[in-house]
Amino acid sequence: MTLPHERTRSVVKTEAFLRDLSRNSELPDDIRSHAKSLLRHYPSADQVFSLGRLEECLINDAQDDEYRRRVIAFHQPLFSSSLDFSL
Repeated sequence: MTLPHERTRSVVKTEAFLRDLSRNSELPDDIRSHAKSLLRHYPSADQVFSLGRLEECLINDAQDDEYRRRVIAFHQPLFSSSLDFSL
């Protein structure tokens, strides 16, 4: 079974690996281009760690309501979609 810290490390290291691939001029253009396209919507390390802090805040009953409200408000853009489904 994968532990949360192992999963987090894997996602963060995968982002770094894709960045390295996308910047390696010794690789063929199609591989670098593919790595760049994958990174376009891949979560950054900052986003992953920020969501971890949000999770800790939500499961910790000791946090006061104002702090919890601010943390949730800060993360709201990550949960909102700008897609228009009225097509």
